[in-house]
Order: sequence, then C-alpha cells, then structure tokens
Amino acid sequence: MDREKIILYSEKTENLGEPETFLGRGEAREPGCGDVLAMFVDTRREIITECRFTITESACPPLKACAARAAELALGKPVMEAYLISAASLSEFFGGLEQESIHCAQMAEIALKRTLKDYAVRRADRIAQMSGGVTEEAAARR
Repeated sequence: MDREKIILYSEKTENLGEPETFLGRGEAREPGCGDVLAMFVDTRREIITECRFTITESACPPLKACAARAAELALGKPVMEAYLISAASLSEFFGGLEQESIHCAQMAEIALKRTLKDYAVRRADRIAQMSGGVTEEAAARR
C-alpha cells in the first residue's frame, strides 16, 4: 500500500463539495463507522463534465483517497465507461489497499455506480417527458 499516495489523494479538494446542479446523485454508507460518501455527476452529451463528492468529515484517509480518485477517473469519460471503474482498480492504484481498507474502494465504487444509475433513470424520465410518455421506473415511483 502506498501510504504517501493515499495521503496525497485524501487531501485533494478539486472535486470535493456538492455542486449547485447535478444530473445524478448516489451514496454509500458504512454502517460500522457511520461514514457516508455521496457522489454527484453532470454531463454533456453523455460525457461526464463534473464529478463531485461529499464525505463524512471524520472519514479515514483511504476512503477520502478512493472517493477523490473515483471522481478524478470519471471526469471526461462517457457515462457507460465510468460505470466500469471498480474497487479493484482503485485499490490497485494505491498499491493494493490493506484488508481493513478494502471497503473504502468498495464504497467509492458503489457510490459512483449508484450515481450513474440515478443519472440514467433521470435521463430516461426527461426523455419520456419530452416525448409525452412515462418510463416504467417513473410510473413505479408515483
């Protein structure tokens, strides 16, 4: 595990904070320690133009680092390509996370995937509204 790289990424603030507007939002919670990671995306023509996150202030450095790296990786990628960002690739980037920190990479992957799923559902709803229809998912929420 590359501790210096983890510390460096845990201190990155470029993509930290909730944006004013977003097209998708998702989160992951760690019941054991109470950490919450929320991610937000905005897109243009299915390319992620903004990927931001909020995180529990007391979160450990590996979780902050994994969240920062996931947001960094997602930027500029097509939505479907960003969906392929995995806990394994995040862990590998940091030289292999220790067993007790693997859940940090998993939380970042889950939060990003939930964000992208939310984006896809909202996009389908917008398209259905523009065409005068209602998606199954929108109908189920009513």
